[in-house]
Amino acid sequence: MHGLVNCAIECFVRDTYGDAMWQRVCAQATLPEQRFEPLLDYDDDLTQAILRAACRVLRRPEGEMLEDLGCALISGASDSAVATRRLLRFSGDSFVDFLYALDDLADRIALAVPDFRMPPLTVEERQPDLFIVRGARLWPGYMDVVRGVLRAMADEYGVLVLIDSMDAENAEALEVRLIDMSFTAGREFTLRAG
Repeated sequence: MHGLVNCAIECFVRDTYGDAMWQRVCAQATLPEQRFEPLLDYDDDLTQAILRAACRVLRRPEGEMLEDLGCALISGASDSAVATRRLLRFSGDSFVDFLYALDDLADRIALAVPDFRMPPLTVEERQPDLFIVRGARLWPGYMDVVRGVLRAMADEYGVLVLIDSMDAENAEALEVRLIDMSFTAGREFTLRAG
C-alpha cells in the first residue's frame, strides 16, 4: 500500500484521538516504528493490521472509522486537509459538478503522485437528484472512505444528501440522493489561497 494511505490513517488517529491513542494502536499492531513515510510503499498486510488495531483500540467498527477518516481528509484543520479540500473544490461550482469530476479523480491524483494508483470511481446520474458512485473492489474499505469524502464535500458545498451503500456486480457502490441543494451557505471558496 502506498505510504500516503498509511500516513492518512496515522494523521487521522493522531489528530482525532491524540498521540497516546496512536501509540496504543502501534503497540496493538506490533509496529516497529510509529511514523510512516508518505512516498514509500508498505505491505498491504501492514495496512490491514493497522486498521484492525485501530478498530480494536478505538472500539469502532471498521466501516464507521474509515468513513470518519474520509471526512477528516477534507474537513480537518491540518494543512493537508485544507490543501485536499481546496483541490477538490476546483472540481466545480456545485456539488453536482464535484460528483461528475469524480470520474477523473484517480487520473488527476496520478498526475500529482505518479506511483499512487487510487482505484477509479465512476458516476452515473439516475435522476437529477440521484447519483450512483461506483468503485472497483481493489482496496478493502475504500468506499467507506469515499462515503466520508462525499459527506464532507456535501457540507463544504452546503448540500444536504443521503448516502446509502449498495452492492453492484464487481464493484461497491454508493447511492447519493440530493435532498436540498441550498441547505446551508456552505464554506466560502476563492481561487486565491489564504
